[in-house]
Amino acid sequence: MSNRLCLTNLLETLEEWTEALDEGYGIHAIFLDYRKAFDTVPYKRLISKLKGYGVRGQLLQWIENFLTNRKIRVILNGCAAEWIEVLSGVPQGSILRPLLFLLYANELPKIVNSSIKTFADDTKIWKKIQNNQKDIEAPQRDLLIGKLVRAEASKFHVQ
Repeated sequence: MSNRLCLTNLLETLEEWTEALDEGYGIHAIFLDYRKAFDTVPYKRLISKLKGYGVRGQLLQWIENFLTNRKIRVILNGCAAEWIEVLSGVPQGSILRPLLFLLYANELPKIVNSSIKTFADDTKIWKKIQNNQKDIEAPQRDLLIGKLVRAEASKFHVQ
C-alpha cells in the first residue's frame, strides 16, 4: 500500500509540473527530506497535537502507552551497556510511524503559498513561475516558513 501511495504522490506531482511546462511556464521546486524525522518526534508534543485533533479516551491512552516507557541498550561483543529511556521517536517497523509523523508535522501544507506534496518525511514545495518575481521567490519564503514550523520536529536536508 505505501509503495502505491508514494507512486501516486510522484505521479500527481509529475502531472502538475508537465502541465505547467506545457503551458510555457517554469517551475521552481524545493525537495525536503527530514533527517531522522520519525526518531525526533517529542512524545508530549505529539500527544498534545493528537488531543487537538480530538483523539481521546482509550485510543489516546493506547498511543501514549505505545510511545512511552521504552528503553534501549547496546550490546557489542557480549558487553551490554546500561538501559536508557527513549525520550522521542516512533518505534521502527510500526505502520503508525509515518501517520504519527504526519499528524505531528502537518502545519506546513496549511500555511505555504506554493504547491506542496508530502509523503511521510519527504516534501516537495513548488511554484509555477509566470514571469513574476513574487512567483520566483515564493518557494524560498515557504521554505523559511517550513523551517520554522518543522524545526521542532527534525532537521532539514535541502536538495
